[in-house]
Amino acid sequence: MLSHKVMTRQNIGAAASYYGDGADDYYAKEGDSMEWQGEGAKDLGLTGPVDSERFKELLAGEIKPGQQIIRTDTRKDSNARIGIDLTFSAPKSVSLQALVAGDGEIIKAHDRAVTKAIEAAEERAQARRKVDGKTMVENTGNLVVAKFRHETSREKDPQLHTHAVVLNMTKRSDGQWRALKNDEIIKMTKYLGAVYRAELASELAKQGYSIRHERDGMFELGHMTRQQLEGFSQRSAQIEERLAKQGLTRETASAAEKQAATMQSRAPKTSAEREAVFKDWQERAKELGIDFKSKEWAGRDKGPEVSRQSTPGEFAADVAAQRAVRYAVNHLTERQAVMTESKLIDTAIKHGMAGATLKDIEGEIKRQTERGYLVREQTMYRPAENALAGDRGQSREAWVAELEAKGMSPAAARERVDTAIERKSLVETEPQYTTQTALEREKRIHSIERDGRGAMQPIMQPEAAKATLEATNLNNGQRSAAELITTTHDRVIGVQGYAGTGKSHMLDTAKQMIEASGYEVRALAPYGSQVKALRELGVESNTLASFLKAKEKNISERTVLVVDEAGVVPARQMDQLLRLAEKAGARVVLMGDTAQTKAIEAGRPFDQLQAAGMATAKMDEIQRQKDPLLKEAVELSARGKAAESLSKISSIVEVENDKERRLTVAKDYVSMTPTEREKTIIVSGTNEARREINQAVREGIGTLNKGIEFDTLIRRDTTQAERRFSKYYHVGDVIQPERDYPKSGLKRGEIYKVEDTGPGNRLVLSTEAGERLAINPMQHKQLSVYQPERAELAPGDKVRITRNDARLDVANGDRFTVERVTNGMVTLRSAHRSIELSTDKPLHVDYAYATTVHSSQGLTADRVLIDAQTKSMTTAKDVYYVAISRARHDARIYTNSVAELPKAISRENVKHAALDLSYKLHRSPVEKAKLQELKEQARKHVEAGKQVGGKTKAPDEAQKRAKGPSGAQAAKGKGAAQEKASSTPQKGSQREEPGKQDRARENAGKQQRQAERGR
Repeated sequence: MLSHKVMTRQNIGAAASYYGDGADDYYAKEGDSMEWQGEGAKDLGLTGPVDSERFKELLAGEIKPGQQIIRTDTRKDSNARIGIDLTFSAPKSVSLQALVAGDGEIIKAHDRAVTKAIEAAEERAQARRKVDGKTMVENTGNLVVAKFRHETSREKDPQLHTHAVVLNMTKRSDGQWRALKNDEIIKMTKYLGAVYRAELASELAKQGYSIRHERDGMFELGHMTRQQLEGFSQRSAQIEERLAKQGLTRETASAAEKQAATMQSRAPKTSAEREAVFKDWQERAKELGIDFKSKEWAGRDKGPEVSRQSTPGEFAADVAAQRAVRYAVNHLTERQAVMTESKLIDTAIKHGMAGATLKDIEGEIKRQTERGYLVREQTMYRPAENALAGDRGQSREAWVAELEAKGMSPAAARERVDTAIERKSLVETEPQYTTQTALEREKRIHSIERDGRGAMQPIMQPEAAKATLEATNLNNGQRSAAELITTTHDRVIGVQGYAGTGKSHMLDTAKQMIEASGYEVRALAPYGSQVKALRELGVESNTLASFLKAKEKNISERTVLVVDEAGVVPARQMDQLLRLAEKAGARVVLMGDTAQTKAIEAGRPFDQLQAAGMATAKMDEIQRQKDPLLKEAVELSARGKAAESLSKISSIVEVENDKERRLTVAKDYVSMTPTEREKTIIVSGTNEARREINQAVREGIGTLNKGIEFDTLIRRDTTQAERRFSKYYHVGDVIQPERDYPKSGLKRGEIYKVEDTGPGNRLVLSTEAGERLAINPMQHKQLSVYQPERAELAPGDKVRITRNDARLDVANGDRFTVERVTNGMVTLRSAHRSIELSTDKPLHVDYAYATTVHSSQGLTADRVLIDAQTKSMTTAKDVYYVAISRARHDARIYTNSVAELPKAISRENVKHAALDLSYKLHRSPVEKAKLQELKEQARKHVEAGKQVGGKTKAPDEAQKRAKGPSGAQAAKGKGAAQEKASSTPQKGSQREEPGKQDRARENAGKQQRQAERGR
């Protein structure tokens, strides 16, 4: 692992002796325990062992006698930064093999891995510089680093680790020594840690050691068990104890929280008799049964054999790198269509541990970009100073265009921009990538929607629809939506409705009109609880996932598919749905709210289609809120003015301490009458907060310690890519297959416990009867993974179902009250029915007093109590909007900081789309020739259809597609969307039936799309 500590001026006196006196290679007798590294060190003539006095002088900023480093941008007091201590710690098993068994080759491998990581850091070294009064950033590429290798922890456990002290200095191209720019090195500590572990694992694999891979890029030597390692982990136990006092674990804590726990739990170092310490290590190792001579690992208790996918270390480096990058892409793009280069490299390195180094990974990313599998954003630039957080900047061409728009000549604009880039007042932003698959999927979604414009006969004539709607109690927005649904000529349309505008009531009316005209309505929704609500309207409904999986879709040209909560439908499912609808001739109504939380998976197609000109009805007359001020707050939030809406919230309570604030929320809830509590929901940003509030509520209402404890299952947040590799599981996890696997013996819905996660890509599982079997997760794609927990259930507890169960007719999110509990059965009741859950298997239930925002979307209550931690990324604009819009009468906010709250709730949860990128595709000569042919075909079709009905037609969409995506046109979307919107009739306008020329253009568009798909 890698931790860091910022060193300040007050550390100078003690630093040299602390690092130097503690450095040793006493047991291994190999390598250099103190060593200089870096191009900056070489420039100063520093090589070989670190001299303590020289080290102390450099910490104080003394380059040479009489010459001090100029740190104009740093503080002058005792807290001024003088360096960064990057501490690289070997895995516990590696420390034992090196220091207790005395394997000097491991010491050398550790040293080399640290060196590689520091080299990676040196590539990012930067300093500020002023040119013509303007600040620029220079990539210096040199550091001065003093490395000190230590071999014991503060508790005298064997711990091989190196303190790499990066001095706060770097040499610019003008020969001047200056402070390093800001905290660039600190920002990349996770990345440097991954580089270190990858290099170390690769070295160890070459030495013949088996590697047991674990989550987050961690690893241990396979021949030592977890129990043996725990016997040598006093320091780790102290850190975990410190985290536990804060209600955290290593998994739930952030990097900053773990760093703080590490520093706060440190005991001062003391001297100890080395021979006595070494003797104690050997005795402990013997007691724990550690066999240092073994390098084999057959899994815990030498479990059953299974055919397995080999680990990355069993391949050549190029193959391991290829697989690692493919894994990283699959993992990252499941949630976001766009990924940064650093995230891509970091994820790939962690996955390719022991088989691929940083150099291998970087080379493979370049190859996959050249082959077109990965698509790299073109180079973007932002101002070196005063850039907004998260500013992606813009391309060189866009900067030039911006200056031209201000009146500058093209030549002068280009010269100004190029000079700014050369002087680094405009600096490159981090490259971003997407995939060809994501691009084609999004383009296909847009193409199907565009091709469907004007392609359908309306269900009703406008006059008849208006006459019918005038006799209803719908408001203007609802009537507009129902009218669009029943009279549109388009295959795909949208209904954009704020929370609480009565979309369900509108749909009920539209459904009656559609069915009276001889058509059928099929409703689809992302979640089971939403499906049940739609069925209560008498609409045939299914989850979108089950509809897409079904062999028989039972849709035709007389079907209207209504997709509820379309804003949370990812691009993958939207693509499948629109292709099915187009093939069957069916119509699609996308109904949702782009301001609410987005899809968990990649893409935001509902938002993109609206921006691209899809005919969309707007429903903005909010009806849910009965309190005028609350209604105004929700309206402001819906329009993106979250900070302004706070003044309309009647109650905002500030309690800085997290635990105390959550107790306050619980106490306020408990103080209500039972009837009031029935009409109140608590919304929390994190699962940790949810658990604490639920526990406090149970204590307050008197159900704590009044029931029986049962095994329950909480779903782990994993991607499909992770579930295909054993190292991403935890021992103790519970697996439930979603289908039968006859070859391996897994049965749908049965419970299996993870006993071991290797060797290789193998999961050793135990059945409920105690039998053992081993599987290759690569061959089992439909597995759900859960974390087991013990939870007490007592009569009166409010619970929610966490997994769909067709047998019981319950859906994920359904809410019940516990009526009775026995050792064998739990009886739940709602307002409409009772169900019984057998306790012979773990239960898929959780407490329902407090819920996360995602689980609350779709709920309505009289009042909502909201826990809003301003430092948590779960406090954001869309989350806040969903939370306050659940309430009819009262929304109360509990926060750690009233002052920071406006900024926190204005934070954007950005959902990237592939077409957001400004990119250029790599095309082969054959592809370029084919593209030119398609362009010519599109041009001829446009020429043939320019004059239709006496009106000049806009350029055909086929021609736009034939141009191919490049530059700002392909990605920025908004300008392109406006162009598309202006060239297509909008909602309410009269469309002509497509004539021969129109059909010719449509055919050209379809030919173009087919050609794109073929590529």
